[in-house]
Formats: sequence, C-alpha cells, structure tokens
Amino acid sequence: MTTIEKVGAQSESIIAVHDAGLTTITMNRPRKKNSLTIEGMQEIAAAVKEARSSGSRAILIRGSGGSFCAGRDLSDVDPKNDDTLHVLRDQINPVLAAVRQCPIPTVAQIEGPALGFGFGLALSCDIAYVAETALLGSPFRNIGLVMDSGGHYELRERLGRARAAELIFTGRLFSGLEAARIGLVNRAVAAPDLESVSNKLLASIISGPTQAFKASKKILDEGHTYEQTVELEAIAQAALMHTRDAAEGLQAFQEKRKPTFVGR
Repeated sequence: MTTIEKVGAQSESIIAVHDAGLTTITMNRPRKKNSLTIEGMQEIAAAVKEARSSGSRAILIRGSGGSFCAGRDLSDVDPKNDDTLHVLRDQINPVLAAVRQCPIPTVAQIEGPALGFGFGLALSCDIAYVAETALLGSPFRNIGLVMDSGGHYELRERLGRARAAELIFTGRLFSGLEAARIGLVNRAVAAPDLESVSNKLLASIISGPTQAFKASKKILDEGHTYEQTVELEAIAQAALMHTRDAAEGLQAFQEKRKPTFVGR
C-alpha cells in the first residue's frame, strides 16, 4: 500500500491512499467542513493523476468529519482585486475536468454538505452515493453570484432546464434523499450505512473488467447521437475482444463459472 499525503501552505490536507486497485481521496479539513483553498482543490487533481498512473481501477472521493465539501474557502477572497476569470478558468475548472475526464470509474461518497465547488465535484464523478441527510446545492444567488463549478450544466442535463432554473433562482438546498428522488445522484442511504454500501459498489467495480469500463466511459461522453454511439460501441468491442479480461469472461461463460478479471 502506498500513501500520499499533501499539505498546502494554508494547512490544506488532501489524503490519497492507493490500496488493492482503489485510490481513496479524502478531503481533510473537518473543522471547515472540508471547504478548500485553490491549492487544496489542485491537490485533488494531482491525486487523480497519481491514481491514473498507479494502476488504480477506481477512485473514491469523500470528505472527513461528516462533511463532503462545503465549497471554496472564501475567507481570503477579495472581490475587488481577485482575478475571478483566471481563478475559475485556469485553476478551478481544470480540477473538475481532471475528475470528469479520468478514464477510470470515479465514485463520490457524500455525507453532510456538498455545496458550491463540493457540489460540482460530487457531480463530476461517474456515480454519487449520498447519505439521506446530506445537504446539496449551490446557493450563489444568496451572495449575488452565479452557480459555477459546472452546476448549470449538471442541473440542466440531469433535471431539465425548468427545474434547473428553479433551483438556481431560489438557491434552495436539498437533502440527499430528495437528490436521489429527483435523479440528481444515484442513490441515497441511511448515513450509518453509507460507507458499507459505497464499499460494496467499489468492490464490484475494482473486480470488474476495467478496460471495458474505460471504453464505456468514452462512449457515454462522446456518443452524442445514436449513430456515433453504435460506431463507438463497435470500435470498442473489436478492441476489447483482444484483452485478457474478455478472453477470461468468455471462457468463464462457456464453463459456467464466475470470471476473474484482472483489469487488462
């Protein structure tokens, strides 16, 4: 097992642990509900990059101390002098892009608040499991600003324009239970069960055919029309037929046994 701990200049702490095919990235500022400075956000991107090169077959992103992430730490923000365009375009958005574009499966495990950047980070993952009592949203309207961190895109794509507009204009926050009910996240469970339910999902992913999962992520992201999708499926299937896992899977099917995938 290898452990990577990075502490930024302002006591940021992102702990990334790689173990048995899983990289767990934990935001570790519990006293601030894991709100992050820019440096802390960038540590997430670095940890994702490290996971890609470490042979990980899945990434879990979570918070510590009963919170996911309450957003950006705004304690030092100076609205008159900060270069907001640069901060978002060149510093924050690339972090979210690193998660969204990661070729291996990513899972967010959410309890407590997931607000602002934390909301965008959670929805940048492939799958989001939440505690029923989690609190999600991005109430920028309360400080006279627009939702960022991809919030407009995620709400519109998942909920439709009208519902997205209502949530943005009201700044209403919603529980994990409601988030699952309206289709914003995958599943809501009782808070004490969140870790075990997430672990069961992750165990299934990291024991699965990793190359096929990577191909499916590409198809989901790039197959914008039916024609594009079936072409990408055909290309992926032809390539996967030559992988070790496909050979194992087909042989196991023929022998009526459970396959043992190795991720190659």
